[in-house]
Amino acid sequence: MVSEKIKQVLDDVHAQLKRDGKYIELVSTVEYLIELVEPSKRNMFKEALENAETIEDVNELIKALKLQIGAQGAKKYALTQL
Repeated sequence: MVSEKIKQVLDDVHAQLKRDGKYIELVSTVEYLIELVEPSKRNMFKEALENAETIEDVNELIKALKLQIGAQGAKKYALTQL
């Protein structure tokens, strides 16, 4: 049977891997969304991603990207209605 100390170490490693996996998934999502942003604003979002320090930072960046992409879509739609 595995000792409690080893079990705790393994649990900690698994928890860290889970956090890292989530962070990698979120960063990949941001990188994809950045490609949907108009070219003149991409660098701003890339810099924000480079400066993100936590999962919460990346989640906030995703929210900002959604707003930007939505605004671009609304602008494009409005221009086609003229």
